[in-house]
Amino acid sequence: MKQFLVLTIFIFFFSCSQKEASVHTTDSNDFAQHFHIQQQKDYAILKIDEAWPGSKDFTYILSKTPKKIPDSLLKYPLVKLPLQRIILTSTTYLPALEMLQETDKLIAFPHTEYISSPVFRKRIDAHKIEEIGSGLQLNTEKVLSLQAQLIIAFSSGKDQKNYQIFQQNKIPVLYNADWMEKSPLGRAEWIKVFGVLFGKEKVADSIFNQIKSNYLQIKNTIAKKQDKPSVFQGGLFGDKWFVPGGKTYAVQLIRDAGGQYLWNEDEHQGSLKLNYENVLLKLPQADIWLNPGMANNKSELLEDIPQLNSFKSYKTNRIFTYNLKKGKTGGVLYFEQATAHPDWVLSDLYHIFYPSKSKDYTFHFYKQLP
Repeated sequence: MKQFLVLTIFIFFFSCSQKEASVHTTDSNDFAQHFHIQQQKDYAILKIDEAWPGSKDFTYILSKTPKKIPDSLLKYPLVKLPLQRIILTSTTYLPALEMLQETDKLIAFPHTEYISSPVFRKRIDAHKIEEIGSGLQLNTEKVLSLQAQLIIAFSSGKDQKNYQIFQQNKIPVLYNADWMEKSPLGRAEWIKVFGVLFGKEKVADSIFNQIKSNYLQIKNTIAKKQDKPSVFQGGLFGDKWFVPGGKTYAVQLIRDAGGQYLWNEDEHQGSLKLNYENVLLKLPQADIWLNPGMANNKSELLEDIPQLNSFKSYKTNRIFTYNLKKGKTGGVLYFEQATAHPDWVLSDLYHIFYPSKSKDYTFHFYKQLP
């Protein structure tokens, strides 16, 4: 449940605001707006724009030859390459290491029980990945003893003080802002940041280009369709419904997959908290219902929503959840992999929205709620 709530915050709640320039960088990104990389002969400059809403920009210098870095750049944190020992603080960063075949570089993680990837679970079982507390409060002594070269972290801005001691001990903390990207492909493009960190820029470019090609191929197919199903997404928690606003990452996926979101005209970039009665004015007529909370079957939903058996999606058995695959410790693989593989999510949604195409299709994340 904790993992679900954290990822929900990532996806729905935050939006962008002001920027403060630090160094000029060459922007060659296709979709991502919150990182920029400038390659030089002896070093690279990585700038992170708005790691959280309203934050300053962060600049990092990446180099194998620190002595060749100009004096004017010495004020910025230095990440010494090649990276051999890193710490991550979010499961959403793990797929990048797998795709780049750098899984052996991860030496520690907070709450390792949240990790679902079989590759990393094997390393955890072999005691090659250390447990270092929680993402909100890392075990300082343990982290310092591990002599990591870099910590890649998510921050809301309120927990910056937790990382200061590591930076004071010359362990750079790189704030990952992929969750600030509004485009699904923008989030996936952060594989390029990991590519430059591991000296695998061309490999990362190739991986992203394949993801982009897969995604756009489906999106372009959808653009030709006229009859689009109506889609509701969200769950009931207590007496309130939580659904994505019309300008969110989640709704962009629905649109690109050919769905007509019930709050399509909404302008919010975060989630909407709606009254029970307001949702019941729209939900009964939705063709498809996605992500209905943590219910394991329709019977559980019916206990919370007695009117459910009159809903169109219930009667046609078109309620879908993203918990098709779970890891050894119970974590849902969707939360770990979906950001890095938006083409997989889009493909799943496409086959949900247009079931006539699904005869021989194997779903990545979604399943019909039994």
